[in-house]
Amino acid sequence: MEKQRIYVNGIDLVYEECGSSNENVVVLLHGFCGSSQYWQKICPLLSENYRVIIPNLRGHGGSTASEGTYTMDLMAEDIAALLTALHIEKVVMFGHSLGGYVTAAFAEHYPNKLAGFALIHSTVLPDSEITKEKRLEDIEAIREKGISKYLYGIIPNLFTDKKLGEMHNEVHELINVGQEMDACAAISTLEGMMQRPDRSHVLAEAKFPVLLVAGSEDAVIKPDDTFTVTSLDQPETTYKYPHILETTFEDVAHMSLVEVSDQLARVMSTYLKTLVEREKTRDEKHTELPTGHQ
Repeated sequence: MEKQRIYVNGIDLVYEECGSSNENVVVLLHGFCGSSQYWQKICPLLSENYRVIIPNLRGHGGSTASEGTYTMDLMAEDIAALLTALHIEKVVMFGHSLGGYVTAAFAEHYPNKLAGFALIHSTVLPDSEITKEKRLEDIEAIREKGISKYLYGIIPNLFTDKKLGEMHNEVHELINVGQEMDACAAISTLEGMMQRPDRSHVLAEAKFPVLLVAGSEDAVIKPDDTFTVTSLDQPETTYKYPHILETTFEDVAHMSLVEVSDQLARVMSTYLKTLVEREKTRDEKHTELPTGHQ
């Protein structure tokens, strides 16, 4: 994959592409302090059948680190501007963690640009008060000790103890990716995550199948948060919604795209095939003659 840079929505946005040039476009959004490199194990597994676009979110991976708070709405706007610039009308979007927050915002503001979406180790719920307090602590830690020390504290916690021992190199690669990020951009992103609204309605009202993926050992975004929506401020499980597809990886923490990339790619491919078959069925129904016509 080769990094490309394009000026959209007032910033230089870095992105990578792989795969075929057909009309089936997949967008992969990475997590906090990450980049397109987070998806390097997944992209080759999808590239045979799909055009895969992997943007680096605002302030991440060489994309412009602008001033002000990076709200999920602003970053969704960046992605919409990228798709417009590339003359892409509709995509299937997969968002990991922070990327999932952006995906939910994108689905709220640009539903006609989506053929489907998936949240991977993410949630439509807003930050709890406890999580907001933790983000404020993280902001202070970054201000006082810098981004590097912060990353050495948080990245290992994204893996299970077993995988941490097996994936020593991958962990350091992710730390290196994060170290390319400006501390102010990390703080702007944390502030944006704290401002997220409840986007349960985006899941509940989706007009197509939606995929949710969780890790049983994920301490960052627990499965209960991934598989929960609120209705009239009352929590209820996404299992009640037949269009929402749920997958939980056992013995996996927050980084299935690294920990069990082959398994995640299979789940993603199955979901994409589900969307293609659904679209094919709809097209066939539209071509059928109305009853009574010869």
